[in-house]
Amino acid sequence: MTEQQIVLTLATKVMGWKRYGETAFWYGENGNLFNSSLWNPLQNIADARQVVEKLGESFWEVNIDLGSKSPTARVVIYRTYTRKDGHVAIASTVQEAICGAALRAIA
Repeated sequence: MTEQQIVLTLATKVMGWKRYGETAFWYGENGNLFNSSLWNPLQNIADARQVVEKLGESFWEVNIDLGSKSPTARVVIYRTYTRKDGHVAIASTVQEAICGAALRAIA
């Protein structure tokens, strides 16, 4: 998947946002429009944190482990009530690992 496809998938399937026609704008939860180019959880840790919070609302738990010996992050996402079906992603940044695990969880 390209970066744009990953962001689009997370925006629609995790965040629940809807696209405003064929424009670069999205409807957020409150019905307000915002520019989609300003939201990129692969690059921005605050946006990745939004993904984590939204998953938490749907009974997903996110465990983040920052590697102490290498510049990697490991993220595991699993259902809170079962503690099973863990979806793991390892990446060079926390936000990339969050996005990778989130994509596996919603697939």
